[in-house]
Amino acid sequence: MTDTTKTQDDSPMMDKLRAACRGAHAKIDSLPFFKALMAHQLPLASYVGQLRALSIIHGVMEQELSTSTDPSVLQVWEERLRKLPWLQADLRFFEPRQLPEVPEATEAALRITETIRLCSATAPYRLLGCLYVMEGTTLGNDMHRPDVVQTFQLQNLEGYRYFHNYGDSVREQWQVFTKRMNTALSDKPQHGAVIETALQMFEELGPVFNRLYPLEMKPVTLHVTRINPEAGHHPIPDSEVEIQAALKASTRVWAEFPYYEFRYGERGKRFSDSDICWLVTLTALPPEDLQRQIDWLNRVLANRGMPSIMLERTLRVLHEELVAVSPECCDSYDKLLPVADNLHRTRNEYVADETVLRLCQKFHQEIGPELTERHSDAGLLLACAAADTHNGIDNALPSLLASLADEQHFPDEWINAVRAIVERLNEERKRAGDG
Repeated sequence: MTDTTKTQDDSPMMDKLRAACRGAHAKIDSLPFFKALMAHQLPLASYVGQLRALSIIHGVMEQELSTSTDPSVLQVWEERLRKLPWLQADLRFFEPRQLPEVPEATEAALRITETIRLCSATAPYRLLGCLYVMEGTTLGNDMHRPDVVQTFQLQNLEGYRYFHNYGDSVREQWQVFTKRMNTALSDKPQHGAVIETALQMFEELGPVFNRLYPLEMKPVTLHVTRINPEAGHHPIPDSEVEIQAALKASTRVWAEFPYYEFRYGERGKRFSDSDICWLVTLTALPPEDLQRQIDWLNRVLANRGMPSIMLERTLRVLHEELVAVSPECCDSYDKLLPVADNLHRTRNEYVADETVLRLCQKFHQEIGPELTERHSDAGLLLACAAADTHNGIDNALPSLLASLADEQHFPDEWINAVRAIVERLNEERKRAGDG
């Protein structure tokens, strides 16, 4: 009798994964969802629900992979592996149709993200088991793409970019991925844990697709992951009108503060969108509870590098957009204004608006027109962060300086001007105290 143990132990990681997951993969392929897709009978709500669920999974998985410092992950992960941009493009295409949510599928997807985050926290190399499963879907997508196009009458890649993200080079890309995985996971002690994670991913994907087909139509409930796949759990308005007003407000405030884009980028905008939708739900609270929630949020944001002026402006702009679309609810929306006034009043007790204006003008003179145009809000944010720190939010100014005083991104004249505005602010405070 031939001893196959040694052969199995010496086989490359991807061969082991393929052999171990063959049954689990076949089980997924046999689900009613894929049978309906191949029969061109899948409802559009099921297809879009799949895109939403996968955006949740990929959003979290790709963030954990891209920020991991694990040596094995670093050998495999590269930006071309991202699928979230394609999923979001497809979802934007279908957004005008306002298809119903499938909350059970969303919950199943969120359970998968818990597995992903646990892997990242305890044994990051296990993330490669998650990636193996999700990257492997590109092979199935290549097979199912004609079914998607025919079932939903799609063309010009609109609505199915995720199914076409590697174009005609799916097999070639899979070979590259296989080589990188085999190289990164050459240590055999890791193999069992990666296989175990891959099998768990397959097991947890089953409920996602089972919730998506056949559909049980229930009253529409909106989940925050529709706005931001990484947001997890928190309430958003049930009203599409309020959601659109909130997203418009988010875009306005984002444009008002170039620092948002500079520091937080596209991912930050998604969190801005989901957070501002949550703010709308606070208008249902009594004023005292609303104030407590905003006080908490202000401390969190300021300590992470977003001075209170940014939240104050968010509340005021959000109020404007909400009243514009639903004036009949202005009594609720008006609760936002006293909270914004309190943020301003607290900050103004430390540094008056006219002082901030004068210091910002001096700051802009020192950095010159080019940097002023790119970072028009920097002086204002520095002054307000200093006020927040004075008012008990200890990390407000240090967190902001970690970005705006980064010598790797800014020239000497900028760094000197940043230090000078902080020093001038301190001098202003000393003179005010002496007076």
